[in-house]
Amino acid sequence: MTQNRAALDYSNTEEEMNVTIHDIKLADVIDIDIIQRLQDDFAKGVGVASIVVDLDGNPVTHPSSYTSFCMNYTHATEAGDKRCAKSHRKGGEEAARLGKPVIYECHAGLIDFAAPIILEGRQIGTVLGGQVLTGMPNEEKYRKVAQEIGTDEEGYIKAVKEIRQLSRESVEAAANVLYIVANSMSTIEYNQQRLVKRSKIMSYSVDEIYLAMQHMEKFIKKVKDDHSGAEKKSDNIDIIANKINEVIKLTKCIATMMDKQNQEMSRLDRLNVAGKMAISIGHEVRNPLTTVRGFLQFFHTKPEFSKYAGDLGLMIEELDSANSIISEILSLAENRKLNLKILDLNQIIKKIVPRLQEEFRCKQVQIESELETLPRLLLDEKEIEKLILNLVTNAIEATRNNGIVTIKTFRRDQQLGISICDEGYGISKENLEKIGTPFFSTKFQRKGLGLAVCYRIAERHAASLHIHSTKDIGTTVEVLFNHST
Repeated sequence: MTQNRAALDYSNTEEEMNVTIHDIKLADVIDIDIIQRLQDDFAKGVGVASIVVDLDGNPVTHPSSYTSFCMNYTHATEAGDKRCAKSHRKGGEEAARLGKPVIYECHAGLIDFAAPIILEGRQIGTVLGGQVLTGMPNEEKYRKVAQEIGTDEEGYIKAVKEIRQLSRESVEAAANVLYIVANSMSTIEYNQQRLVKRSKIMSYSVDEIYLAMQHMEKFIKKVKDDHSGAEKKSDNIDIIANKINEVIKLTKCIATMMDKQNQEMSRLDRLNVAGKMAISIGHEVRNPLTTVRGFLQFFHTKPEFSKYAGDLGLMIEELDSANSIISEILSLAENRKLNLKILDLNQIIKKIVPRLQEEFRCKQVQIESELETLPRLLLDEKEIEKLILNLVTNAIEATRNNGIVTIKTFRRDQQLGISICDEGYGISKENLEKIGTPFFSTKFQRKGLGLAVCYRIAERHAASLHIHSTKDIGTTVEVLFNHST
């Protein structure tokens, strides 16, 4: 019965593998929550509106940073809404024809862009955005548009004067960033799904081998029982039985390794998406932030702006916060250069622990260290400090008051490791599968970058990061370094 069920599952998986690209929809290969957060943050940072739509023009995400000019005036009339739909459709068709983002002027005179989302040569959606100007608006032109679509002229003129002005190059850069991010996400997710399906087929094959070995084991046992009087034959049968047991253990080991390998490849794929996004988006957002901060800092020193000192200081703090987030995103880039030196991992930990104890004094969590003498490793000190700080901070935040967080170093076979153990609430199986995904967080008002950065730091050091958690008991995170590094 079990063997037949395995064969049936195998058949179903083969049918899944034969599903054509024409059956794939945008929502099947894009994590809507993640693309929404990226879209929102990018729109705020760069100052362009954006939305993702499917092939039929239906929104897949909510609009980000849409202007009053568009939402409250142009789309508010039937004529304006129809014109917008026609304009977006034309832009999307041109982007699909060219296979790349296009910049165009919409019917109302704003600069928009359309970026196609293409999967294996077939368009599955479009990123639409823009709603900016590249120069001062011509008032007469917009009065004419207001009359044509039947909206309030004075309100329309006032709204268009509030539209942000950007260079065409900046609009093109914004379109390219969203194009790269959306296409990378969809392609990687699609390839990951195919990989999972292939892994299923391989897993079913291993299962069938395992079942066959079990049947052989039972058969051997029966033969052995039938020949209990023949000692020599029994010895031979024992040898065969032992070999079968070895094969069974091996097939179990292969299945486990395949599952772990699949999970790790999936995690690295997600990190690579964020890395590509970091390279594309980092400087585009950071440059205007630096300019704005410079002006705010300048105004902050002027006596005539003293009554706004508190507000200016708050704005500078918020910009610094945004800049720190960009730095975290940039740290996900694969090609980040390391400053490697031969260092003592234990000394790095000893330097960090007092800082953490002071920072979390009010939490009343005890930090204990169990450090085994280890050979020195080739490490980037700042990167490893960030890795340990992130992991220990997570452990402390997850631990109840008066709990204990333990930092250990150890040897295991040919590897050297560090582990951080907490006595917290543990992580659910569902969330454990998502841990390390950029922008995924179970904590309120967190960007979900800390663990993603940790995985990337480990990868750059040719190390591996593993999380073991039991609900309501606690979590242990291990980082394993090859001794050769």
